[in-house]
Amino acid sequence: MLLLILTCAVWIDVSQHRIPNTLSLGGIVLGIALQTWTSGISGLVAGLSGMAVAGAIFLPFYLLHGMGAGDVKLMGAVGAFLGPHDALLATGLSLGAGGAIAFIILLVRGGLAPLARRYWATLKCFLVTRKLIHQPPARGEVAAMKFPYAAAIGIGTVTAMWWLSLLQGPLEMIFVSTG
Repeated sequence: MLLLILTCAVWIDVSQHRIPNTLSLGGIVLGIALQTWTSGISGLVAGLSGMAVAGAIFLPFYLLHGMGAGDVKLMGAVGAFLGPHDALLATGLSLGAGGAIAFIILLVRGGLAPLARRYWATLKCFLVTRKLIHQPPARGEVAAMKFPYAAAIGIGTVTAMWWLSLLQGPLEMIFVSTG
């Protein structure tokens, strides 16, 4: 179910530059419901806390205008499905995937040099004035462009799920008593 939600989110975000609330909020409800159905009260707590952890980590990026609210809600849906610990891994990998995608876009579209110049100017200003003054990218600069972050969330989440599936067998052998 989560993979279907992520696939739809990526498709819509790439084509329309938005993630519908029905998809992300529906994902949150479905994730919490499935967690509750399979594990009772502890599943409910896992779904709610996973949603809170993943959403809380992405929230500052939204508040700083680095991503849209749909990205935060989609990550909350991922957290609702995975629970807090696995959501933490998926969130970290999603942020890493987003950084890698942004770097590739800057590299391909020639945006690294203007970015480096802005940060160099910020550093020189700080060394002289001891004040950190952020210079936002100019309109039209590659660094000012947005990209469909659902792709990064999809890559990070699928990578986390793959990694966790690889660990499941060895961890069960270590922690499960064969009595």
